[in-house]
Amino acid sequence: MSVQHYEAAFEALRNGAFKAAVPLLEKAARETRYTYDVINHAYTLALYRANEKTRLADVSFQIGNSLLENDPASAMDYFQRGILAGLDSPRLRQIGETFERWAAPRSSVQVSEPVERVGHVVGCLLPEHAPAQFVRILVSSMNRQGVQSTIFTTEWAESWFFNPAGTPQSQPMAIDAETHIASVDGDFVKRAEKIAGAIRASGIQVAFFHSSLAEQITARVAAMRPAPIQIHVNHGSEMAADLFDGFIHSFQSAMDRTQFSSHPAAWIPLASDIESRLQASRPVSRQGLGLERASTVSATFGDLQLVSGSGYLKVLAEILKRFPNHFHLFAGEGNVRAMRGLLHAEGVLPRVRFLGHVADVAQLMDAVDVYLAPFPHSNEHSILEAMGAGKPVVVMHPPAAPDSSFGAELVGFSELIASAEGNYIQIADRLLRNPALRQKQGEALRNRFRAEFQVERIGERYVDFLKRLVRGQNDAARSRPAWNS
Repeated sequence: MSVQHYEAAFEALRNGAFKAAVPLLEKAARETRYTYDVINHAYTLALYRANEKTRLADVSFQIGNSLLENDPASAMDYFQRGILAGLDSPRLRQIGETFERWAAPRSSVQVSEPVERVGHVVGCLLPEHAPAQFVRILVSSMNRQGVQSTIFTTEWAESWFFNPAGTPQSQPMAIDAETHIASVDGDFVKRAEKIAGAIRASGIQVAFFHSSLAEQITARVAAMRPAPIQIHVNHGSEMAADLFDGFIHSFQSAMDRTQFSSHPAAWIPLASDIESRLQASRPVSRQGLGLERASTVSATFGDLQLVSGSGYLKVLAEILKRFPNHFHLFAGEGNVRAMRGLLHAEGVLPRVRFLGHVADVAQLMDAVDVYLAPFPHSNEHSILEAMGAGKPVVVMHPPAAPDSSFGAELVGFSELIASAEGNYIQIADRLLRNPALRQKQGEALRNRFRAEFQVERIGERYVDFLKRLVRGQNDAARSRPAWNS
């Protein structure tokens, strides 16, 4: 490949011609046998920008494996690219086994009882980041149980790949805990070492890890075992590495599918403080949203990247076509160009509002009649918010797709759970045509929310599991022969 061809490849990437850049950079990467980091980085970035997820996963995994022995920090970088692109379960497990080989020995230290302070390791602190919102609620609830918290972020997505900004992603959040925002200087290994050092220096004996293997820095911190007892909190994607002493699963179905059934575990459902936020918020009226002529309004909240390009948009377009005075709200960040294009082609774009980032969706709830959960990624946090606000929710759960069951598990009522796209449209149709049915289903979901997902219970459940785990670990340490301690 000539110098001119290299220059053409990089020029296409700089100009945003990603689909044109991909074959040029692919040729360059193969000719250099994936040994030039500049070319590897440009090639995987072009694949990401061109939305070539399958190829990105394959190439990133291949590059990561080639770097493992001599450059583990860069290997983790490329593994993270592959996982982000949707790496399959067998290769995820291979990465997990790598972290197990890197792992420090398990601690034999006895933990002081009762535990009065714990750590929480989370990717970042952002108001729209569901794990961060969950941790905010959890630490407040655990405080009421007499257990204080310190939060450590990993800032795993900063100074990296598609997000090269050299500042932490975290932003100020009202949270009742001491916080340590991670440095974004150095490679993945150096960044992880600093976080693990901060946890050790804090003297914290129990740490909860709120992440999946997609956050490679977080996994590296867990492998260094900076706390004597480490607990993984599965928010829907289990970390495929045996680095923890106990597991908490937010969904029953995830607990049933765990890879580490021999470890102590508990199913503790998610929680939301939406009811208190509804009381404190100032509702935005339909008039304030420019929806004066709307007879009904539906909504979808969360990361719009999870909606763009999915079959969900075609389903939404069909619903809008059936109801000429129906409007839909999107609240969340993401590039909406492709979404606008599809909805425009379907002739329904004038009745769709893209609100961008909304600090608190509680203020929108008065204007919403039905919450339409996207698929295949349903954003369980937003489903809970709608349930707590008394809004009927439509979710998708194809019988052959167990990984998409989490939204259905929250909703719990079969008449609101669709098995296919046509069924989803039918359920939404019935709700939009029948105000009495909307009220009945909304009240049923609010009652379910109050029984299962209110904030008050979650701290109690976490502290109970913590006590049982610590007691079991300490009993095992005391019974271990001295020569094996």
